[in-house]
Amino acid sequence: FRSVKRPLTAPTVDSRIMGAQKAILDNGLQTPQPFVYSGDPTDIKFVKSFAQKQNIDAILCTSDHLAAELLQTLTRIGIRVPKDLRLVGFDNVRFASLLSTPLTTVEQPVRDLAITAFSALRERMTNSTLPPRTLILTPRLVVRESCGAYLHQGRSS
Repeated sequence: FRSVKRPLTAPTVDSRIMGAQKAILDNGLQTPQPFVYSGDPTDIKFVKSFAQKQNIDAILCTSDHLAAELLQTLTRIGIRVPKDLRLVGFDNVRFASLLSTPLTTVEQPVRDLAITAFSALRERMTNSTLPPRTLILTPRLVVRESCGAYLHQGRSS
């Protein structure tokens, strides 16, 4: 299991990676090294540098857009998702279910995020002395074919 991100990304991307590392550790596993590959998912040389290694069976992408580009590059170099390598994205964008291999992804509760942010803003406007706080909402895993969940149920890929 590894993670792929673009160079110079937003701090939220690093938080996604830290969350994946925490989940690995919480399940009594070691974080493989290197855990994060940073580069252009359309660059065949970059993708070959990690995807053709025998010890990688799954990749968590820091966005669905990156995962879609990586899926195309993997296909170009003959790596089949999910048969050879499993792939997961983040965001659950509209096209995630329409890819050649529908993408498993982590969906953010966008509507709840907006409501929570608006409520926090209203509270702060009412009482400007409120201390800063962190509000965390729970995402949802959307399982599709790219993670290999259906491989053992008689479906071919």
